[in-house]
Amino acid sequence: MFLARSWKPYMVQAWTTFDRHPGIHSFPGNLWLHGGTNRRARRYLTMRVGDADRRRDGSPGSLEPMANLYREWSLEQDQLLWENRQESTASIASLLGRGLRGVEARLSKLKDVRSPAYERLFADKCKKHKTCLLEDSQAKTKLIPASEVLRRVQYDHLLSPSDFYILHFDRVDDAIIESRMDAPNDSISGTATTLVDALPEHRIIAIKFREQVVWDREKRLDLVFGSGGIEKVMKEYEVWKRQRDDAQEWNRQQQAEVSERIRRCLGPESFVALKALSSSLQIKIADPKVSIKIEVERYVQKALNLFKTARDKPSTSLDPALIPSSDYKALDMLSELVALLPDSELRPMILTEIAMQLTAAEGKKEKVYTARELPELNEDDLTETFVRGSGPGGQKTNKTSNKVALLHGPTQLRVECQDTRSLQQNRKIARKRLRAKLDEFLNGNQSKSNLEKQKAASKKSKTKARNRARQRKREEADNV
Repeated sequence: MFLARSWKPYMVQAWTTFDRHPGIHSFPGNLWLHGGTNRRARRYLTMRVGDADRRRDGSPGSLEPMANLYREWSLEQDQLLWENRQESTASIASLLGRGLRGVEARLSKLKDVRSPAYERLFADKCKKHKTCLLEDSQAKTKLIPASEVLRRVQYDHLLSPSDFYILHFDRVDDAIIESRMDAPNDSISGTATTLVDALPEHRIIAIKFREQVVWDREKRLDLVFGSGGIEKVMKEYEVWKRQRDDAQEWNRQQQAEVSERIRRCLGPESFVALKALSSSLQIKIADPKVSIKIEVERYVQKALNLFKTARDKPSTSLDPALIPSSDYKALDMLSELVALLPDSELRPMILTEIAMQLTAAEGKKEKVYTARELPELNEDDLTETFVRGSGPGGQKTNKTSNKVALLHGPTQLRVECQDTRSLQQNRKIARKRLRAKLDEFLNGNQSKSNLEKQKAASKKSKTKARNRARQRKREEADNV
């Protein structure tokens, strides 16, 4: 998958799944990258963006801010976009490292049989029948099991087990870790002396040759037996590594360009505040007791407020011409930066929230699903205590332990209930309240209670609008 195509569309994809492991990203304690000075990458960037790395007077220097940087779509990127067209816009933007609005516009062109983009994409696949949807590219082939791949590496005298690494799920750390194939077994009980023999096959996620993934269960990738075999991977590994390094540098240069444009738009102080928001978000989501959904919503809202401040006070901006004229354009600019972030888990979450905000800013009507079920509770996660109640109710309340207190272990959410004199009824009510609270914790603005509030507010605003329209008609009739 990573050899058959050009490296450009995989500047984000090639290491999105495993970029949290050592050796993939050397990234400081926030979500921002700064461009390097790699000469080859700067030449490539110059070819892509023209004179973006020259000053306004024409002399070489810092990147010139551009109102809307357009990056040409390569054929490989179009293919990747078409293959993933069923995914959400946020997922595709995260995969390609592009803004949400740009992805939507490009996909609409690929769906138009009269567009040049469609002609280029399907020229070789279907010259006669333009309605071909490339089902052959989506056909799932049978994947060779991980045990067969490991057996090939162990017994093939041309392969060295020390060059291969296994990415497997560790139940103790609850994370995916990377281990050398010839590593000794010091964590799994049994008689096996090596990790590869002791590790259950269902816990193996992927297999790497040095830094290149050659077998991936989720992506159904097999470069050991298929696509030329492992011999081709070993022969072209240095070329692949050089292309990956160039792609990483190009990605950093792109983010540096977008960051500089946003810095000039917001001004130095607001830009520093936006970076602080990003650092704070990364720290907060590391806490399992924190709702990632709610924190991402707050991050997007606070970032949007910084753009609103720049719009209200243009004097704080270094280049007022770059300030977005609406929330819709501000969110689109923010999505261009978020799509280039290296955190593969956080990036699609933020883009999904930005996509929802874009829909709201555009004025489209969103579907409200108030009938969906609340999340279920696992009784093993609950700590239930009964304490003596207080207040009105007589001896049944004040002299018995009928007040219920529930604590949800994974999230530390706590509810209490003393609505009735019956202990069993209070237990049922407490669990219902905890489910609603857990729903808000997990889904934020999309929780059932918040959706019902939004629906009620929308209904109230429509009623007010109708009343105002009727009042205007009465006044016009009276004036006549």
